[in-house]
Amino acid sequence: MAVVPRIIEEELRFKFYSGEAFFLAYNRGNTQYGDMYKSRPDFYPVYSPSGREVTSTCAYRYNHHKSIFIGHADVNGINFFHDNNPTRLDLGDIVLEKSHHEIDESGIHVMTHNGWITKAGVRLLEEERNFTVISGEAAHIIDLTSTLIASQTDLTFAQDNHSFLGVRVADTIDVEDGGTILNANGQRNEEEAMGQSADWTDYSGVVAGKTVGVTLMNHPSNPPSAFFTRNYGTFLTNFTLLDQYQLSRGEQLTQRFRIFIHEGDAVEANVKACYNQFVETPPRW
Repeated sequence: MAVVPRIIEEELRFKFYSGEAFFLAYNRGNTQYGDMYKSRPDFYPVYSPSGREVTSTCAYRYNHHKSIFIGHADVNGINFFHDNNPTRLDLGDIVLEKSHHEIDESGIHVMTHNGWITKAGVRLLEEERNFTVISGEAAHIIDLTSTLIASQTDLTFAQDNHSFLGVRVADTIDVEDGGTILNANGQRNEEEAMGQSADWTDYSGVVAGKTVGVTLMNHPSNPPSAFFTRNYGTFLTNFTLLDQYQLSRGEQLTQRFRIFIHEGDAVEANVKACYNQFVETPPRW
């Protein structure tokens, strides 16, 4: 009997199930100050098919690394990345303003509209962020499309390390605790993979006695992007790591990504084949 995917929509998050097994949540964010404060949406928790938690949302350092997230530290001088001080006027919020979801034979589809808004209430840009979640026995897949829209003004996404789609892995996966970073070029760990352009970069290690990992994949239609990689457990695919990017008012930038949450390491999970399948999949959005 086929496993039926399910989604439960709560006030502050979407919860994803494969049959009765809960394996993923997408948190809307909550810009009200206090215990529930979260300045941007993120995925957490994130479980492998064997039930191992592959990401962290409360890292012992750099606690703005919230599991799987999108942000940028300098958009026209406003920081949409470092969210741990809600009173700083140079910080901004990514606010999920509208959403709906559908389920069909290809997966669970969530469509959202975000406003990138300064603490002073100034809307800098819009974002259409849509994703499909596909569960499996050996891996789970999140295919994510982000379209940034310069609806209000000309935009400069400054050259910055702190951008764009990032992952903070579980502590035992990081290189400092025995894990491995590997990219499509065969480069390993921070020393080789930092600043390198690649079709994909994987971070794998042992959680509860079993090797699991997570891969970030860039679609070839994206602008040139390099990976920011750290041995302490974070990595990002970043279209402004090497240079700034500008959008004139009325223009938009669409980027497509695959997030591959798998059993085993990158070789055992056959990340290369998954990337090839991603590239061959027609875009939904």
